[in-house]
Amino acid sequence: MLKPKIIFFTVFMVFATLWRGWETFRKQGSARGQTSMLWSFYLLFVMSVIIFLGTIVEFCLVPREFHWMPAIIGAGLFLVANVIRVVAIQELGNFWSLHIEIRAQHQFVRTGIYGYIRHPAYLSFVLEHIAVTLAGNAWWALALTLMMYVPLLMWRWRTEELALCAKFGESYRTYQREVGAWWPRWTAWRQKL
Repeated sequence: MLKPKIIFFTVFMVFATLWRGWETFRKQGSARGQTSMLWSFYLLFVMSVIIFLGTIVEFCLVPREFHWMPAIIGAGLFLVANVIRVVAIQELGNFWSLHIEIRAQHQFVRTGIYGYIRHPAYLSFVLEHIAVTLAGNAWWALALTLMMYVPLLMWRWRTEELALCAKFGESYRTYQREVGAWWPRWTAWRQKL
């Protein structure tokens, strides 16, 4: 009979992998725009695969005690991360892209979740990768996430910020001062109340 930790981890990873694959490769239905740092998408994708596979390898091959609390927190965090991303994608509509991409008809969206966080999708990607490693008690994969995946995502975020400033000028710089990049600022919450 399979141990509960094996059942939990297998179901979680199958779901997480299928969800990530579907979300990455489905058609978004939007016109292409001017892209920058296109290579970063592919590198982040490869790093995601390494983190997901590394989590599986670490779970299966590294002999260590399995702790349920991080695993359950990881499963919950995965759900939260993907709810944040789905809401962000819906709010942007046709302006959503997995690339740093500015379109000629690009509109500045500051409603919904974007009234609290400038880059909820980046936050969700970080939370998702942390969640996967926690679910598998994969501490080496977690270290890889924090030391390689997050810094690359931050580099990409800074490049996107420059592109958005170039497109929207002072209105975007005001937005930067008022709304946190990956985490809400208290002023944004206070203004909404």
